Amino acid sequence: MMNKDKRSLCLMMALGDGCIHFTSNRTSASITITHSVEQGDYLKWKAEVLKEVFDRDVKVRVHGKNSVQVSICNKKIRAWRKFIYKHDKKDLAKIVPFIRQPELALAVWLMDDGYVEPSFAKLADGSKKNYGARFRIFTCDQTLETQQKLIEWFEKELGVKPKVHFQKDSRKGKSYPFLKMNQVDSLKLWEKIRTFVLQFKSMRNKFRHIESLYQQKLSQCAPDRNVG
Repeated sequence: MMNKDKRSLCLMMALGDGCIHFTSNRTSASITITHSVEQGDYLKWKAEVLKEVFDRDVKVRVHGKNSVQVSICNKKIRAWRKFIYKHDKKDLAKIVPFIRQPELALAVWLMDDGYVEPSFAKLADGSKKNYGARFRIFTCDQTLETQQKLIEWFEKELGVKPKVHFQKDSRKGKSYPFLKMNQVDSLKLWEKIRTFVLQFKSMRNKFRHIESLYQQKLSQCAPDRNVG
C-alpha cells in the first residue's frame, strides 16, 4: 500500500468520530476513535484498517460502561494534528484534499456523523409508507467557509452537490449548519456504498429507510417477466 493511501485511510477516520490529539509531551500524537458497544463490529473494522496502515496490533478496548475505543500513537500523526487542527479545532477542509478513496471515506463519514432523513405518507389503513430519504451529514462545528469547501469536494469527487441547512437548538438559542443532499443524490451515493455499509449489522437500522427506498426503486425498474 502506498504511503498516500495509508495517510488517506487514517485521515478519513478523522472526518467523523476520530480525534487526533497530542501526547502529553507533544512529541507524538494519537488517533482515538470511540463508538458505542453496539457498534463494536464497525469499530473492529477500523482497528483492522489501522493495524494494516501502521503494521501494529490495534485492540478494541472497553471504554466506560457503554463504549468501546481504539487508539494508536505515532510520530507521523503529530504533523497531521498540527496541520488539521487550527486553534485546537478540527478543520475538515484540511482533510478532504488528501482523501484518495472518496466513496469509502463517504461511507465512514455517514456511519459516523450521518443521518437518513425519511419521509412518510400515511395510508388509509393507518400504516405509514416510506416515500423519501435524504442524507444529512452533521458538520455543525465547521465554519461556513469550510462548508463550501466540503461542497466543492463532493462535486469534484462524487458528482453530487449537497446544500447547507441549519438546525435550531431552542435550548441554546443557536442554529447549527449541516450538509443535506437531495433524494436523487442520496440514492446515487447509496448505490455506491450500500454493500460496504450493510456488512455491519450495527448499521442496518440506521440506514434502513434509504435501503427500503432503494429496494422500492429497484423493483419498479425490474422488467415484468409475466408480460408477453
